[in-house]
Amino acid sequence: LDKAYPRDFFQVGRVRVQLTNDDGSPVNPAIRTKKQLMIQIAELVPKHHGRTKKQEPVAGPSVTTTNKKNKKKK
Repeated sequence: LDKAYPRDFFQVGRVRVQLTNDDGSPVNPAIRTKKQLMIQIAELVPKHHGRTKKQEPVAGPSVTTTNKKNKKKK
């Protein structure tokens, strides 16, 4: 399918959005065009909890161990 959802981030995908009802009236009066929809989405993305949640640093014990990769083979 040419219009399938992209599994890869760098592949271009498509999203279908219903802006108007069958009678031609807008579903949401605040959003009448695709451009207005994209502006609304752009305002909401930075506020998403996945973007605003602070990542806590991992405070584990810092023990240095010798790896097998560092050993030389004879």
